[in-house]
Amino acid sequence: MNLTIKPVTKLALVLLAVSFSLVTRPVSGQAYSPHPGAVAKGFLVIPATDFIDEFPKGNKLTEAATLKTEWQFNNTAIVLQSETNLIARVTVPEEGSYYLYVRSKGAGAGAFKIAVNDRVTDSVFGKQPQLWKKGGSFKLSKGVAYVKITRITPGASFDVVVLSKKPDVTEEEIRPFQLNEEVRLLKQYNVPLSNAVKFGDVNGDGLTDFMVLTPDFSAYVFDNAGKELWNWKSPETNAKARSEFEAPGVVWDFDRDGKAEVVHWRFLDGKEWLVIASGETGQVKKQVEWPTRPLPHEYNNFRLAIAKLTSGSPNELVVYTDMGGTVNVNAYTSNLELLWEHTETRKKDNLGHYVYPADLNGDGIDEVLVGSLLLDAKGKEIWNRFGLLPDNHDHADSYKFADINLDGKPDIVTANSETGIFIYEAMTGRIIWQAVAEHAQQIQAGYFLKGVKGPQVVAGGRTYGNRQLNEPYLWSQLYWFDNQGNTLLKWPGQPINGNPDFIKGNWRGDGAEHLFWYKFKLGDNGKGTCYFPAPVFHMFDFMGKGAEEVITLANGILSVYGSKYATYHNKDTKKDLNYLKSSVVNHTHY
Repeated sequence: MNLTIKPVTKLALVLLAVSFSLVTRPVSGQAYSPHPGAVAKGFLVIPATDFIDEFPKGNKLTEAATLKTEWQFNNTAIVLQSETNLIARVTVPEEGSYYLYVRSKGAGAGAFKIAVNDRVTDSVFGKQPQLWKKGGSFKLSKGVAYVKITRITPGASFDVVVLSKKPDVTEEEIRPFQLNEEVRLLKQYNVPLSNAVKFGDVNGDGLTDFMVLTPDFSAYVFDNAGKELWNWKSPETNAKARSEFEAPGVVWDFDRDGKAEVVHWRFLDGKEWLVIASGETGQVKKQVEWPTRPLPHEYNNFRLAIAKLTSGSPNELVVYTDMGGTVNVNAYTSNLELLWEHTETRKKDNLGHYVYPADLNGDGIDEVLVGSLLLDAKGKEIWNRFGLLPDNHDHADSYKFADINLDGKPDIVTANSETGIFIYEAMTGRIIWQAVAEHAQQIQAGYFLKGVKGPQVVAGGRTYGNRQLNEPYLWSQLYWFDNQGNTLLKWPGQPINGNPDFIKGNWRGDGAEHLFWYKFKLGDNGKGTCYFPAPVFHMFDFMGKGAEEVITLANGILSVYGSKYATYHNKDTKKDLNYLKSSVVNHTHY
């Protein structure tokens, strides 16, 4: 057994240089009024993210690590690969002379100028290494001013533009104005590089701990203070084959002793095993052979989810294994006794990337949704839409559950790749409406937009870049729909690079749902304001106080952010096992 119990090492909480408390950001593309604290210091701060409302095709977002710089404002810059101009509107609080400052980074022959209203700077930006540069002064009237990135020679990047009455502003003075004044960094952890982190209380102290699963299926467990409790390292055999997809695992207290176990894949004695191990020590409690055919086989979509397949509290395990050609859905008791197995002979991805146990008929017992197939709690088929989606490329990338047609019953909201969005009647599979949204990748539903009756559906429509031309491969743009399937708007005007996820939750503890995408909090006009320095990953009551925090994950840093305006009830929402199951444990990027 390759189990290493490491000495407890306290990780320092890495705080940002300042709390993000001085500037309120606008909805991108709209004029905004700076926070009084910034006005008192004489700063009008315009981050790069305020220029993406109409994002020219070819431009891309980037970060400090990619640019190999110590920091970027909001950790977000725009690389100007198009000659098309960008524009932002800023509300000038009072008339006067304002000095222009620009933070940019050169690359090749890249360069640009800035226009403020109808006057273009003499100064050229983006021709040097990372540089904070002054660009002249402008007489501005009170009200809206237009700031434009213009006369562009592609290649340079910029992260922030500043207008100030001060003639000698330094970039150090600007750092405190990053992100939104509402955001508070609560926790931050250094973790192994991963795209899969699972959460639960493994040591019984009532605080949120977590398991980091690396792409090779290794597991590392940390307590709430960031101390590594143990790790299990996967052998090198077939590690490369496993590394393409999210690793399988969950954290759940099966024996109800107050200390959650971890469930994950292990390779022991030449075989693959599904193990339940102590979350605190990593010692195996129970194990059965992994429900796949013998090696060699493909590792496509291997996922685990907690389910409620019998009366009482949720305490069963559903295992989804897609080997390509054979796809299995297996259900187990808390003792890893097999309840049932459902097998489909289908190509890789035909049943999507994840398995969704959810009570869709209100009887208190979960159905099991996987791809375009719905099973009951005993593994019997309720319906399938294989005839509609026979091509494995047109699979379900993301599912959500919401009453879209307002008949009092949950509907299934699906992002089905190139075939687009389908809203299904949950227990029949009947299509309520459908729409297209490029490669519909991520999806959410709820009440988000002002002046729109009924719930809305928003999808991340994915497009692809030409890698032979050194373009980022993945791009995304928001498509908004009303509950009849009518298109409401798109944002940004052109896709941004990346494959962002949605999260939503009770951000301020008042019961209202707030929606986040990539680094943005989405406003009631369907557009975003930059809130975080890294892409959002998960959202739940991490702190156990009744509000829900946003969790970001990037470059080996796991961060937990809360709202300055949150109302805390000091009641841990995770004590509700149905909430813990659905909103915390059963989580995936897909």
